[in-house]
Amino acid sequence: MKENQIICGNTIKKLQKIPDNKIDLVYLDPPFFTERNFESFDDKWDSLDQYLNFMIDVLSQCHRVLKKTGSLYLHCDMHASHYLKIELDKIFGRKKFQNEVVWKRHNAHNDTKQGSKMFGRIHDTIFHFTKSNSFTWNTMYDPYPEEYIKKYYKYVEPETDRRYALGDVSGPGGASKGNPRYSFLGITRYYRFSKKRMMQMYRDGKIVQRAKGTVPLQKRYLDEMPGIMLQDIWNDIKSVQVTKKEDTGYSTQKPLKLLERIIQISSNEKDLVLDPMCGSGTTLVASQNLGRKFIGIDSSKEACQIARKRVKERSISEIEMIEPVLLP
Repeated sequence: MKENQIICGNTIKKLQKIPDNKIDLVYLDPPFFTERNFESFDDKWDSLDQYLNFMIDVLSQCHRVLKKTGSLYLHCDMHASHYLKIELDKIFGRKKFQNEVVWKRHNAHNDTKQGSKMFGRIHDTIFHFTKSNSFTWNTMYDPYPEEYIKKYYKYVEPETDRRYALGDVSGPGGASKGNPRYSFLGITRYYRFSKKRMMQMYRDGKIVQRAKGTVPLQKRYLDEMPGIMLQDIWNDIKSVQVTKKEDTGYSTQKPLKLLERIIQISSNEKDLVLDPMCGSGTTLVASQNLGRKFIGIDSSKEACQIARKRVKERSISEIEMIEPVLLP
C-alpha cells in the first residue's frame, strides 16, 4: 500500500488491502444516518441495522490497520452516535475509549423555527479510541481566560512587571509518596522538592515567605506556564471557519483547523494518517501541512476529484485514482 495517495472505490474493499498495523492515526467522518441525500453522497439507508453493519465493517478494518500506538477518531452526531459508541466499545474494548469530544460547530441554531420542540442542535461528537494504552499523545494547551489570570495570577513583580501566582510547595501524600521531610525557613514538613532544589529556587527568588513562621510558597510566572490543557469541549473552531481559500463547496466539509488539531495531538511528523471516507480531502491537506503522510479513500468520484485538486497543490509525491464502486 503506497503512501500519499487518494483511492476512489469501495471503502471496505480498499481498507482490506492495507496491511495490519500500518496506520498511526485514523480519522473518519462517515455518513451520520441523517436519512438525507447530499449532493456528493447518499445518506439514506434501508434500516439502522444496514447502516450499523456497514459501519462495523469499516471500523473493524480501521482497528486492524492501526498500529498499537495508534488512535481512531470517529466524527458523528446525535443521529447514531450512541449506537456507534457501543460498536466501538465492542471492537476496540471499552477500556480503550479515551474521550467523547463535543465540537460546538455553531453558536446558535434555530431548530424550533418550524414549530419543533427541541433545544438548538449546535454540536457534533468525536469519539477517541486507541489500539492500546501506549498511544501517541502530544498535549495541547489553550490560553488562560482573562478571568482566570485575574483570579490566580494577581501578583505583579515590581522589578520585572511579570505576573505570577503563589502555589503550595507541600509534598502531597507525605512519606507514602516519597516526599522528603526537612526544615526550611523555620517550617518543618514534607515538601514536593528536595532541600537542595528548594534552596536554589529560594536563591533564584522563586520561593517566598510572606511572613516569618508562614509556610513558604512558590512563584509561578504566567509567562512560563503553557496554559490550560485542552478540554473535551471544543468551542473555538466553528464550521463557518472553513475559509474562502479552503472552501470547496462540498456539503459536509470540515474546517482545516479541526483536523490539524486532531492530527497534531495524536500523531508525529512522518506518521501515516488514514481517512477512509475522505470527502473533500481536509484530513489529507491537514496531514500535508503538518508533515504527515496520508491515505485517503472515498467511494465518490466527485469527492476524490475535489480532494485530488486540493492535495495536488501541496507537492504530493503520488496520487492514485481508481474508478469508484458505489456503496450499498
